[in-house]
Amino acid sequence: MQNFMRFLGTTVAVAGLTGAAVVTGAGSASADPNFTFSVDRVGKSFSIAVYNNHVLAGFADWNADPDDEPGAPGDALQVRDILGDGWGIEAEAEAQVGGAGYRKATSRGHAAYYRSGWKTGNIKEGTPITVSVCAVQGEKEQCGSAYGLA
Repeated sequence: MQNFMRFLGTTVAVAGLTGAAVVTGAGSASADPNFTFSVDRVGKSFSIAVYNNHVLAGFADWNADPDDEPGAPGDALQVRDILGDGWGIEAEAEAQVGGAGYRKATSRGHAAYYRSGWKTGNIKEGTPITVSVCAVQGEKEQCGSAYGLA
């Protein structure tokens, strides 16, 4: 009986300490964002998804041709900030060497949920482009990029 009581007391103490560790240990890890990016392509158009600690935070959308997405112009860039985490989404599309064209879309100054307007203009068909997307907060940024065609 004495061994059982000692076992029971140890089990309760360990369970209590584990519970305290779970409650007190959760704060600091979530304070430091870790942004990751993934690309989803449909034809020449694509979206770059932005994740903050594995939670979807927003998108940068590149629409290469006007018929790729109904109502969206071609050679166009927009951002969508969908997570109220204090970070904005900012993207730039730029024609690579030998091409002319530049776009910038941002959610700076807007609370989530925010969708920017399409930033557009003509880029010669088939021109290689780079789309960079950043999670931004003041002077801090964490970025990813993808390559495509106009």
